[in-house]
Amino acid sequence: MILAATAMLLAACSPKAGKTTKVVGQFGEDAPESVQISMGETLDTTIAVVNGRFEAQIPTDPTQMAVIDAGLVPVTFVADGSTITVDPEAGTAASSNQKGIQARYTAYNDWMQQFMTEYRAKMAGFGDDEEAAEAYYNEVIGRFNDYQKETVKANPDNIVGLMALSQLDLDDPTEMIALLDGLSEEMKAIPEVARMRETYDVKTKTAEGTPFVDFTVVQDPENPETSTVKFSDYIGNGKYMLVDFWASWCGPCKAEMPNLIDVYNTYHGDQFDMLSVAVWDKVEDTVAAAPEVGIVWNQIINAQRIPTDLYGIEGIPHIILFGPDGTILKRGIRGAQIGEAVKEALGL
Repeated sequence: MILAATAMLLAACSPKAGKTTKVVGQFGEDAPESVQISMGETLDTTIAVVNGRFEAQIPTDPTQMAVIDAGLVPVTFVADGSTITVDPEAGTAASSNQKGIQARYTAYNDWMQQFMTEYRAKMAGFGDDEEAAEAYYNEVIGRFNDYQKETVKANPDNIVGLMALSQLDLDDPTEMIALLDGLSEEMKAIPEVARMRETYDVKTKTAEGTPFVDFTVVQDPENPETSTVKFSDYIGNGKYMLVDFWASWCGPCKAEMPNLIDVYNTYHGDQFDMLSVAVWDKVEDTVAAAPEVGIVWNQIINAQRIPTDLYGIEGIPHIILFGPDGTILKRGIRGAQIGEAVKEALGL
């Protein structure tokens, strides 16, 4: 299945798509009176169902997803200029063009479903063996990312490429920027892609080896004079600093706390300290949760999106190790990587 899906995605260019896409479907006995077809802001129309059958001509647009809502499970498809045959009761859509974008979309979904089924089964089999689970993850993540990258390169002008892009979180932001630069101009104009490009431009400016970017936070708007802090109050002042960007509602953030507490207890001293920066969180929730999860080191609260926008942080927890002069040494470290990075930096 994986090899077949890859072959389809990398197949030769299909014939030029028409300006319209024919959509047909057939119900069984319990047919509705109509179906709704939508496609972003481009299309939202109601199609009558006659004798259990519906047919429509819609604009071809391979850059976004189309949806048929027939009162059952919505069926998604790509209006790629072919004839799309919808089975509303099975929740499937098939294209008359086996090399077209709809066919690639189906193949991509099949590959992803098989990969995730295998991945979840393997991970469940490890039970509490975290070391084996981490080793397996490190083994398959490369294969997963390689497939996504090849899919993007094979689909630079359509929604399948964008779907693959959204699955990638590469350590090297320049690699992601190269993929984004390879998209068609029409795809680059999509707001989601433009935001992605902005994020990775920021990540490039705050990659490992670059200087830290300062920011200012008013922690209590009612008392700005006494509650205003700068990141530079903590970073670049002669100590290695481990910074955890987190939120009280974030389960993975709380799960990482035992690792952070262990690192703090082991290495805290004249050369090393830690800082938590609360983002995307209510102040009162942060204040209540911090002692509960074991934070005894310095904190910045009410940072909201200020640091995450500056550092291109899309998900939390996000942990960064800064050098004594504020240079970013490591970012995006988790689990055992945290202690290993700190130990290496301290030369222990």
